[in-house]
Amino acid sequence: MDISRRGVLGGLGAACAVGAVGFAGAATVTDGEAVGGLGGGSGPAGGSSEEGDDGPESAAVDPDAPFEARLTGDDGTDALLFDASDLDRVKGVFAEEGEYLVQVVLPDAGVEAFRTRLDEAGATDDPAAFVVSMTLDGTEVRRVELDGETVDALTGSDWEGVLTLPFGEERVARSVYDRLADS
Repeated sequence: MDISRRGVLGGLGAACAVGAVGFAGAATVTDGEAVGGLGGGSGPAGGSSEEGDDGPESAAVDPDAPFEARLTGDDGTDALLFDASDLDRVKGVFAEEGEYLVQVVLPDAGVEAFRTRLDEAGATDDPAAFVVSMTLDGTEVRRVELDGETVDALTGSDWEGVLTLPFGEERVARSVYDRLADS
């Protein structure tokens, strides 16, 4: 299953609210410091896609990739939100408004697990008390503060499991894409 342009746009229609209010435009942690510890490709944003145009590449996700997103709360909560084994596809790297974006798609089971984990951690009751920390090889590459609007978009019936993960530096985004892509 490829992330079709229609699927991406449809997913972005639902997830763009996620991107605009939370996952994109959120505070960048330490992209500059993270770059030194990350491997991966150094190619330009974009690349060739499976359709043969010059758009970003789409690939199946390696379920063993060392990428995870954890929920941490003001109350000491530290819980898995998703990791590579919860993902189906990855597409990237997109350059947009000074950030470099990688999109991931959760299959239906991944969406349900994602929502259950949000709820069980308490993030659906008090979103502002939670932060999502994304790590690659144990190095934090992005931190996102949750808010009510983001959590509502993530738990709403319109969300189809497409997440847009923004990074401040292209090398970090490329490393995340390269490590997630099952090649």
